[in-house]
Amino acid sequence: MSENLPNKEKSEIEAKFICPDGLALDDLLGIIGTMGCQYIKETPCLQTDVYFDTPSYMLLNSNVALRIRQRGENYMGAYKSSEKQKGAIFERKECEWILSDNEVKTWNEEKKPTIPPTVINKLNLSGQILRKVLVVETQRHTATINNNEFKTEVSLDNVTFRGHKGQIPYREIEIELLTGRFEQFEQLIKNIQNRLKLQSAVDSKYKKGMMLVGKYGIKTQ
Repeated sequence: MSENLPNKEKSEIEAKFICPDGLALDDLLGIIGTMGCQYIKETPCLQTDVYFDTPSYMLLNSNVALRIRQRGENYMGAYKSSEKQKGAIFERKECEWILSDNEVKTWNEEKKPTIPPTVINKLNLSGQILRKVLVVETQRHTATINNNEFKTEVSLDNVTFRGHKGQIPYREIEIELLTGRFEQFEQLIKNIQNRLKLQSAVDSKYKKGMMLVGKYGIKTQ
């Protein structure tokens, strides 16, 4: 049982694209700047996500992801479930919690994740155990985008998936709506996709990683 109760469940709206080779965050921001938006670049960070599932991959097959993320000295758990998808834009329910010092110690020493009861109830595991199935290491380059109508976070992720079948690199662009109207965000996404001829990333990182390196993950279409 987690000592820290999770934050209230919220909706996450973001667009995801496969990042072309050679495209850097500055290139992406240069295009966005021509659309009347201002931006502030953040310090790049390294984060490591460990994903869990049951032996039958119940979460994967239900479009649910459960992970523990380390970023520096901070550890955060997250539960995400897919709600809607329109082109490159995903809407997901998200519930996050911060691991306490004792929970971090347990995680590092025993590799046992601590999951709040409210999240366990959502998972409806029916007695199945959870085990580690995928590690995702991400070098993330981020900027906050502002105009008068919305605020978004743009991330360019250099990813390494590590699983049963080895490791595979992957690059992805994520653009998350923080505040503002969905219609204006949707228009921004369309403009960026058209200008850069980007291919939509139709799967979550968990699903994509399992397709590439998972032992019993879903098959690539």
